[in-house]
Formats: sequence, structure tokens, C-alpha cells
Amino acid sequence: MKQNILILQILFSFLIPFSISAHHTGMGGSDQASTRFVDPFTGKREKPANYFVLTQDFYKQTNENSNIHTTTFYGEMNLKNGMFAINLSTPYTYYEQKDRSDAARIGKTYIGMKYLPLIDFQKNYFIVFSANVGFPSGQDTDKFTGGNYYSGIPGVTLGYLLGKFSFVTRISGIFPLSKSQPNNLQDNDGIAYWLRNPSSSAPEETYLLKKTTLISGYITWLWRPGLSFFAGYLYRTPYEGVDLKRTDQGKVPSIFREASFGFSANVSEKLNFNLAYRYPLLRGEEQRLYDYAITAAVSIEISGLENEETGEKKESESKEERRPEDEKKEEK
Repeated sequence: MKQNILILQILFSFLIPFSISAHHTGMGGSDQASTRFVDPFTGKREKPANYFVLTQDFYKQTNENSNIHTTTFYGEMNLKNGMFAINLSTPYTYYEQKDRSDAARIGKTYIGMKYLPLIDFQKNYFIVFSANVGFPSGQDTDKFTGGNYYSGIPGVTLGYLLGKFSFVTRISGIFPLSKSQPNNLQDNDGIAYWLRNPSSSAPEETYLLKKTTLISGYITWLWRPGLSFFAGYLYRTPYEGVDLKRTDQGKVPSIFREASFGFSANVSEKLNFNLAYRYPLLRGEEQRLYDYAITAAVSIEISGLENEETGEKKESESKEERRPEDEKKEEK
């Protein structure tokens, strides 16, 4: 895993020196619209699009582990000419642990959809509704992490473009859709847990599942075509998110706040690179989730599906426009 992290870091450092002269990314009719309206912290397009993203997060000096590296794959495909989109996200986390051996886990997988009611991409504002469902991570905590329960993330994103500045605000939440599945079952034989007899009485849950509110926003300044700088702010309550340790009740703050800044660059017409530095505003030793975090993301737009659909439409339209008289003339 350390080799994979090193490869990603080399890739990111290799991408930066390229000449930055992007034209568009399928997101709008101007350089400002095409460069911005891309989430600088994840590399995800705000509007529906055909693309995939590889995001690398590095958390320095966390409470329980010295360092955490998370690689997330995210893919999205748009439908109905960009009005809808479906997406999938899967993280892989490597724990660089202190005083014990390192470990790695597969995180919670999410599938979701987006809806863009204002289909006109030429406007300088937009609104996007989204909904995602996360699946239980499984009972084997040696292989999986992220919570052994279903969760949902509804959200709405608002964006506005003013000259060389763009403003984006997102309001969302994470809601547990089920209780955490028990871990003290009999040997796994493929029977759903709610139809099986537990091997013993279920122990008291270590974590409480809380509804989480998330409010975030960022401002982007387009310095020159293809290169922009941004600053962002995150507000979350409860402080730790959905999973709250019972022993932490009354000991941790109720609100988590984080400030961040970074840059975004269009390396080519289809390739976008983001780098963000994230800094938690609460610096207490006992409550601090991590000292700081760095997020790097590479997103690649896939236009093959759009070109294929466009080609089929043009071919069918040309066939419809051809009249029998024209075909007879061609035969002569």
C-alpha cells in the first residue's frame, strides 16, 4: 500500500508542471464556468457529467492512529443530456498506526444520483439536487470499515458565477437508515442476520448513530484560464459525524469546523487536478480529530458515451431527412 501511495504522489507531482491551457470540461460555455463548478476538495463535478475521479486524502496525527491515507474512486455517468446522473463511490483506507502494525480497510460504498432542474449550461448559476445511499460495510472489521449499517446523504448544491469569482454552497446531511448490524452472529452461512439466532445476547453498541448536518461552501478565483485558487469552510454537527462513541458523550464539542484553501488546474481539456490543505479550527489535544489534512484529486472526463449518442442521433436524423426522391436520384 505504501508503494501505491508513493505512485500517487509521483503522479500528482508529475501532473503539475504540465502547461495549463484547458478549453472546456463539458461544464459550461466559458473558461470560468468550465474551470470552477468543480468541487476543489474531491475533484467531483458539481453538475452531472461522464467522468471518474481518483482522490487521495492524507490525515496527519489523528487521535487513534498516527496517519491515515484514504484513496477514493468515484465514477459518474449522466443521463437525459445532463439532466440526471448516477454515480458510485468506494474508498480504501490505509492506517499508518503508532505502536502497532499498520492496517488497511475497504470503506463504505455509496451509490447515488443527481438531478439538474436547470438544464441550460450557459447560465451563470445552477442548482443540483443529490441523494446517495451507503451500504453496510460488513461484519469483518479486519477487511472493512465505515459502519455496518445503511446510510443516506440527501443534499442540495447552489452555485453562482460572477466575473472571475464563483461561489458554491452545499447543504446536506448523513442519516442512518438502519441500526448497526450485530457482530456476534453464528458462523456466516449466507442467512440474513435478522433471520438468524445470535450466538449470545447482543452486546451494547459501542457507537451511537446520530443524524449529521453538513454545511459547506467555497469561493474560487480564476487567476487565468485553467488555473484557479479557492478557499472553503465546513460546518458539521455532531462533531464526530454519524458514529459517536458512547464514552465520548458530553466530552466532545457539538460542532466541527474546518477551513481550507488550495488550487485547481485544468492540465488538459479532459484532465483536472486539485490540491487542498484542510485545517480543523478546534485545536484541543483530546478533541482534535486530526492535526491537518491534504487532499489531492485527479478527474478525467469521459466523452465517449456522449459522442456515441450524438453520432447515433445524427445518423438517425440524416436517414429521416433523406427522401425517396433523393435516393432515386442517387441511384441514377
